[in-house]
Amino acid sequence: MNVLAELKRRNVIRMAGLYLVGAWLIVQIAETLLPIFHTPDWVLQALVVLLAIGFIPALVFSWVFELTPDGLKRESEVERTQSTVDHTARRLDVAVIVLLLGIGGMMLWNSQRAAPTVAAGNDTGTAPAVGHSAGTITDKSIAVLPFADFSPGGDQGWFADGLTEEILNSLTRTPDLLVSARTSSFRYKGSDLAIPQIAAELGVAHVLEGSVRSSSTRIRVTAQLIRAADGFHLWSQSYDRDVADMIGIQEDLARQIATAMQTSMDPAALARMAEVGTHSVEAYQAYLRGLSTSYGFGRDGALQAYALFEQARQLDPEFAAAHAQAAKFWLEQLDPTSIVSGTSDLNPAGMEQQFNERIDLAIRKVRSDTDRWVFQAMKATRELRMRDALALYEKVLTQRPGDLDAISAKLDFAARLSDQDLLQRTLDEVWTQAQTRVEIAHMHVNYSHRTRDKHKAADAALILLQRWPDQLEILYQGHRALLWDGRVEEAAKVLSRWQALGGKAGIWSSIPPARQACAEGRRAEVEQALAQMSAAEVSQRWHLQQLLGDTRAAAATLQPLEDAGNPFALAGFLSYAFFDATEFPSMKAFLEREQVQRPPPIAIPFACPPAKSTP
Repeated sequence: MNVLAELKRRNVIRMAGLYLVGAWLIVQIAETLLPIFHTPDWVLQALVVLLAIGFIPALVFSWVFELTPDGLKRESEVERTQSTVDHTARRLDVAVIVLLLGIGGMMLWNSQRAAPTVAAGNDTGTAPAVGHSAGTITDKSIAVLPFADFSPGGDQGWFADGLTEEILNSLTRTPDLLVSARTSSFRYKGSDLAIPQIAAELGVAHVLEGSVRSSSTRIRVTAQLIRAADGFHLWSQSYDRDVADMIGIQEDLARQIATAMQTSMDPAALARMAEVGTHSVEAYQAYLRGLSTSYGFGRDGALQAYALFEQARQLDPEFAAAHAQAAKFWLEQLDPTSIVSGTSDLNPAGMEQQFNERIDLAIRKVRSDTDRWVFQAMKATRELRMRDALALYEKVLTQRPGDLDAISAKLDFAARLSDQDLLQRTLDEVWTQAQTRVEIAHMHVNYSHRTRDKHKAADAALILLQRWPDQLEILYQGHRALLWDGRVEEAAKVLSRWQALGGKAGIWSSIPPARQACAEGRRAEVEQALAQMSAAEVSQRWHLQQLLGDTRAAAATLQPLEDAGNPFALAGFLSYAFFDATEFPSMKAFLEREQVQRPPPIAIPFACPPAKSTP
């Protein structure tokens, strides 16, 4: 007897196809539904093993038994003259077709869920490839949107914002979780955009949203963790407690969110991650008020926030985070190019004393080793011990690979120390993230043009501009990257978009138009802009003077920083390859101490043409 013919006659081959197609469909459905119920990974693995084990018994069963119009019979009991074989074959064929249609529907649905959200065509041009694969949004990524204030008086916005920030800060301590930065998430405060659109713009797979309703004695907090792909609520929680339990609410929220995201942290680590750092409700309230005041309110907001952080650390001298936030205020004051500097009459030495007092307390009181490294790195940065600070931030990244401040610091120090290899290596490491996380994209465009390969940097900038065509910071930095590669016409389009989206009103708004004007030979416009600029606008004046080729005037603009004994402020200009550090003794001493072999200043390729001499 021909074995193959007998297998066909007994429909064993059809059963094999039906089993394999059905098993594949079952696995796909399970892979989609099991995460909703937070089942461990071994459940899906066990299902696959069971289906594989069942394959041979299914074939044996189809060999031994026959499905007839009268029911299931042993094959030996079925007369060969009966037409049951064809009847069974038709049923199996229909079943296979139905399952294949199901598979097609599943594949179509999955493709719609996983379709990358990339900006459609825009006026920035098409970017050629730069040798990297497109970024994929990791499932363990989240944005914490600002909680809404539903309090009767509408006066608890400070609590809603502060609670949001603290949950965000807690989640950033989770090693395997990527968290969108506060500056990005808070752009959507009060937004009516759909969650999937917000998640796509921020490059995250999950979004946390919530609300607070607070009175003098009670707090009601609700929160929902949403999967952006389909809007499914993975987790939700409501709290209705006394004000005295404010700290417990925040800590419990952070723990439950991290657990719902299926992070790798054990319970003890989760508890440490969620710790606020104080048991004083009054200190915590002052701290939250400070967090909600410190962003977007200029110098007045910085002063108000500082006063609240001072109050928090006085109410609880063990509150390390409050000490650190107060120290940051003085770090900003030490940098005259900062938008919130100039709010203190102290000289640099006095500011440094205030900073050291607070950062030293933060270092002593903090419970987390990783946070201690961050605070130590802040102090090392202030003291211009940049290699020490870099090493500390490298340690932070071993525990928190997605830490945005540490990544930014690593890029910044690589540029200041003229370490081209470290700079390029770090940019390559974060390229995939740059295509999914807007904050990393901003960093990448900001620093990539400082590498040797200007063409590769400009190509990468165009790719990121296509991904985020409406992000002012990326447009700002992308415009510069294009000019460094000599792409003047493409840069003009980016500048036009930046201006149309409100770039004219932003900080350092005079620099991009001046760069473009110089690149196009319109020197008079830049000279006029410089003449109208206040002497207090140190960074902008220096940039325009460099564009005009007036290096003496540029050095004179920065000389007061040297005279005031504030090398920390001058060190910020080391990231510009056209900054001449030899003009300033403090910078020469820094370069020698840090053993930096800084190349001579380079010429700006898009600088203004020389002024015409008068006869």
